[in-house]
Amino acid sequence: MLIRQATKKDIENIMPMIKRVVSVMRKQGNEQWDQSYPSAVHYQKDVERGELFVCEQADQIVGVCTISSRGHEEYPLISWSAHEKSWTIKRLAVDPEQQGKGITDQFFRFIELLAKQKDISYLNTDTFADNRHAQRLFSRNGFAFVEARRNEQDQAELYYYEKHL
Repeated sequence: MLIRQATKKDIENIMPMIKRVVSVMRKQGNEQWDQSYPSAVHYQKDVERGELFVCEQADQIVGVCTISSRGHEEYPLISWSAHEKSWTIKRLAVDPEQQGKGITDQFFRFIELLAKQKDISYLNTDTFADNRHAQRLFSRNGFAFVEARRNEQDQAELYYYEKHL
């Protein structure tokens, strides 16, 4: 498996995978993502910022992840344990046909190695309260729960996580 920076051309292969991921999430009762999020526009902006990465296996994209130097708009309100330069992990997805093969764990190892190379010692992320799969994933990869906060726009409760490297 190879993790590399994504290109605009990759988006045409990412979006069908995201559609399959959303379908599985919905079947699990997880409504964090839908037909409008994440969109090709989100991923295109990530590519333009140099923040989108893909995992390839046998020339097929099997996973995608955004590694951003910008948190979400509510991040300044979160009770993070540190307010140092950090990276935010966003839009992490693995093709349902490839789940359970350690791809997400490889993404986390890649992110941590890249962060250390760039002198970033702090990672953060968030997920919906009903996304138990993501919560287990974050815990398994050494992230600590920070707080729960209700999103006023859609009334969803979000869980925030952090990791010091």
